[in-house]
Amino acid sequence: MGRQNRRRIGRIVACLVFALAPRVPADEPAPPQPTAAGAEADGRIQELERENRRLADQLEGVTRRHGEQIEQLLKEVAALRESSSAPKEGGESAPKAEAAPAPRPGAGANVGGASDQPGGRRSPIPGYNAVSGSKAQKKVPLGASFGPGFELMSDDEEFQLQVHQETQLDFKEFDPNGDQYARSGFVFPRVRLFFNGRVTKPWEYTVSLNRGLGSIDILDAFVNYHQDDRLQIKAGRFMTPFNYEQFAIQNMWLVTPERSLFTANLGLNRMLGVQAWGNVLEKKLDYAVGVFNGPRNSFEDFNEAKDVMLYLNARPFGGQEEGRPLRNLNLGGSFTYGTQDNPLVPRAFRTASNASNASAADLLSPPFFVFDPDVVERGQRTFWSAHAAYFFRQFSAFADYNGGLLRYARKAKAPDSVDLPTSGISASFGYFLTGETPERRTVLEPLRPFNLSREKFGLGAFELAFRYSSIELDRAAFDARLANPNFWSNRAWITDLGVNWYLTRYLKMYVAWQHSEFGSPILYRRPDRRQLTNELFWLRMQLYF
Repeated sequence: MGRQNRRRIGRIVACLVFALAPRVPADEPAPPQPTAAGAEADGRIQELERENRRLADQLEGVTRRHGEQIEQLLKEVAALRESSSAPKEGGESAPKAEAAPAPRPGAGANVGGASDQPGGRRSPIPGYNAVSGSKAQKKVPLGASFGPGFELMSDDEEFQLQVHQETQLDFKEFDPNGDQYARSGFVFPRVRLFFNGRVTKPWEYTVSLNRGLGSIDILDAFVNYHQDDRLQIKAGRFMTPFNYEQFAIQNMWLVTPERSLFTANLGLNRMLGVQAWGNVLEKKLDYAVGVFNGPRNSFEDFNEAKDVMLYLNARPFGGQEEGRPLRNLNLGGSFTYGTQDNPLVPRAFRTASNASNASAADLLSPPFFVFDPDVVERGQRTFWSAHAAYFFRQFSAFADYNGGLLRYARKAKAPDSVDLPTSGISASFGYFLTGETPERRTVLEPLRPFNLSREKFGLGAFELAFRYSSIELDRAAFDARLANPNFWSNRAWITDLGVNWYLTRYLKMYVAWQHSEFGSPILYRRPDRRQLTNELFWLRMQLYF
């Protein structure tokens, strides 16, 4: 091993010994002097000590200067804060400086495409992956409650969201029954979810979903401008203002499980359109006037012509004090006119379900009139209706007459359309055995809700129910070969008797018997079983909140 390497090892060992050796206090005697053999190593150690002191002094200087710089920066930041919060002339405080927000996705020069393409900066259509650049001015706290429905609402009542739910479960037992046109069993006629509320006053909205005889779909979707009860403007898809039974009474508050024959089969139901409506003359007159697409219970229109509708309902004695016999007498009518060129909805008329072209509807309610497959509705269509509704103490009654002139063609390209007059009447009555006194058909609060506990015992509210309903189509439907007279009838009558049980304001049970008659025997089971009458035992459970 060379002399130079030995010297290096000696220096390293000496450094380690120096680093690990214990420090000697100042008042103790000095350690013994190194021997001559370690003189060279001792010299190198002293040199290293001097170098360490030099480096330590240099580090101390750098640290001191760095601390002074930090202190100066803190003083400058404090001065900036004082100047930014100092009051301006006029007493207002200057706004605090904020860091510029990071750019939002899609806010770049041309994210999503060129400037003139969808997603481009100057395009009104955002890119598929873009996030809206809008930013709320402030967060609005919401309070939660229940009734009606689940509700979220701001303290100032400007913002509101309600969630409602409707479920109906039916059990039907037909006599006679059949696998094709009157199958007995359980069914969901309606399962609906409603979202409605306000997005600042006076803007109201509703969006609802429905699962019924067909697949799930949009039921209602509209915006309503409600500044004053005397004039409101509604736009979107909603129930049209034709006849009192359809426009003024929701399905869950009917006297019987379903609507009358004319309204269920020919009522105009929901359409896309715009409507002005409200009540005037100290709430003695309800009115609605609107323009709509035309095809009943639909989304799309197949021609450019639109339907005009007008509805009026008067309470001539509405100003009388509560309890007077005529205070809740309603009289009125409605009218609609338009031109159609559309597929048929419905194609089949039935006795115990709402209008539908769903194939499942045949199983749940016997059809008594079915158009041939190629028939279309084409030409002018006019409907008119007159009604009377009366509520006094525990008694409620409703009656109406409906008429119309429809035009159908055997095929879409047939040269001529066939005039088809139609009419229908309905009368229904209800009487509460338990003392409830409704002023119209709406949510009912039983005097003693169903509860079997001893402290709050109650059985709910019980209502006797009766209805007679009829519909008639002109014989021209058969003469023009729009339908087969060997299978179907152009006339039908139904009589309903039952008891409605309101367990709570949210739960209702219908127990009903329905007797149906037809102008001629109708097809009940292929190939050749026909019936002139039909009996139906009907049980419905309904939940709505």
